[in-house]
This record gives sequence, C-alpha cells and structure tokens, in this order.
Amino acid sequence: MARKKKSDVADLVTRYTRAREAGKRGYERADRLIHEIAAAVGPGEEIQLSESGRKAVLVDRFADAEGKGVIWTPCAARRWELKIIEP
Repeated sequence: MARKKKSDVADLVTRYTRAREAGKRGYERADRLIHEIAAAVGPGEEIQLSESGRKAVLVDRFADAEGKGVIWTPCAARRWELKIIEP
C-alpha cells in the first residue's frame, strides 16, 4: 500500500475520531437501555419479540448456573447480555 500524503492522513484521523465518538455515544445509549431492560425483567426471563417466535433472554454474565453471583468470569467487563433467539 502506498503511503498517503499527510493531509490525507489528517483527514483519516479526523474521520477516525468522529467514528470513535459516534461509537461511544452508541454504547452509552445501549448501556442505558440494557439497564432499563435489566430493571424490567429478570435473568433468564424470555421476552417475546415477534409472533414468528423470535425472543430475547437477559443473561447475567456474572452469575453461575444456579444464578449465584461469581467473583470472576472470563467473559468480558459487561455484566448484562441480551441473547436473541431466532425461531
């Protein structure tokens, strides 16, 4: 790949930082929504999304199989995950 002119690279950096900021705002919105979902339903509770059978299940990634909290898990830094179940 040929090297780009510095002015072109500056444009890439600007686009990159804008994309990162947009992503950050998106994750902040998603965090607020997942907390609202977690306040409304319990882990393992199915949420019907469509009449075709599509569902979602709230998964607590910091709980073991019995639903008890765990100190360490190899999954990630996020506690909640929304699992989508296709029919």
